[in-house]
Amino acid sequence: MTLAAQIIADLSAFFNTNEFAQAVTYGGNSIIAIFEPDEDPTMTPEHIAKTGTLYVKASDVATPAYRDAVVIGSNTWYVIGIPGDSRGGIWMLRVERDVRKAFGS
Repeated sequence: MTLAAQIIADLSAFFNTNEFAQAVTYGGNSIIAIFEPDEDPTMTPEHIAKTGTLYVKASDVATPAYRDAVVIGSNTWYVIGIPGDSRGGIWMLRVERDVRKAFGS
């Protein structure tokens, strides 16, 4: 078995909801992903990060695209960057959430 094949075979260890991963909704489909919010010095339970990195299996998201919607918890995030390819069976996606208040709020 090649190293690349072994890495893909081991993805279930990383994409385990008892370890690093969580259920998210990507483009209307429920998948398991790993989300890492960026450091934010003002982060509190009421104020969460505005950007982060989302790792998804290529088998779950074949072709991610700019502005794809991802629901993580109760927040909707949007893909803003795809800094590589899915070599190794994983996409690394840069995401941000819309933090603007609705008109009249």
